[in-house]
Amino acid sequence: MTKRESEIEIRHFLEELRETQRQLRIAEDAVNICRDRKWECVNALKKLGHDFTATSEGMDVVLSAPPSMRF
Repeated sequence: MTKRESEIEIRHFLEELRETQRQLRIAEDAVNICRDRKWECVNALKKLGHDFTATSEGMDVVLSAPPSMRF
């Protein structure tokens, strides 16, 4: 590979890296929004007296909850 070809390849991968990082930021923002909404729903359901151990979805919440959260 010539020096010029190497430089072209480096530029290509740098551009691809920038685009990948941009896409990751967008995806991470979306995940954070969903995660915040999930815990808002959990807290609302807890206040309403929902039994999280009664359903498989509820158990997923229990298992993913921080240790400080009590069910």
